[in-house]
Order: sequence, then structure tokens, then C-alpha cells
Amino acid sequence: MFNINHIAISVSNLKKSEDFYKLFGFKEKQFYESEDKSFRIEKLEANGQVLELWNYTNHKKIPRTAMELYSDLPINGVKHFALGVSNIQKAKDFILKNKINMPIDIKAGRLGKSYFFINDPDGILIEIIEN
Repeated sequence: MFNINHIAISVSNLKKSEDFYKLFGFKEKQFYESEDKSFRIEKLEANGQVLELWNYTNHKKIPRTAMELYSDLPINGVKHFALGVSNIQKAKDFILKNKINMPIDIKAGRLGKSYFFINDPDGILIEIIEN
């Protein structure tokens, strides 16, 4: 009956974030800009999954604790979102080739899946996890 319809994240630079997420196969599907140009939404989609990039001209930076997994986990709220991959090593090679961030340690998850984390241009945590 219910499913996750989309994920929305606030970003400081819409173009920079759009370029980043396009590396992972996301494509622009829809765009909105407020009349006074103080707020924009870019709807991206990849494999039926929707990511909304929200951009305010008066944005506030993400807290430093939210950029690092172990300092953020004990704080209530959304922790990250995950991109699934069929081969975790190929995903790591892709990340390194595109100089997204380093170092990357593939870990064995407590729920039986291999994973690692990266940050987007604003420091938002993204888990890369083997399906």
C-alpha cells in the first residue's frame, strides 16, 4: 500500500549537486523555481527512484556532526540514504576513479551486506551498499 516516493535533500549549490548525482545515473525530470528566485527544487530520477534537490538562497550549512557517520548515528533523525549496487568492489573503483572522496573501506554490515560511505558536495552521508 505504501512505498517511499522520494528522498529530498537541501543543497547549497544546485548545479554542483546535480552534476554529482548525475555521476550515479540520476537525470533531471522536473524543475521548480519560486517567483522571487529564493527557492528551487530539482527532481532527479534513476531507475524509478526519485531524489529531490532543494536549494534555498539563504541556506544554512549542515552541522559537522552530521557529516560523519559515527558522530551522527546517536542523534535522532534521518541518518543517510543508500544507493544499491550489484558489485561493491566495482562501486569502490568507480568512486575512486571519479575522485569522489577517499579513503574508502568496504565493511561487512551487521545485516549481512557489504557497504561503504561517501559524502556528497554538502557533506550529506550516502551509503553505497551491495544489493
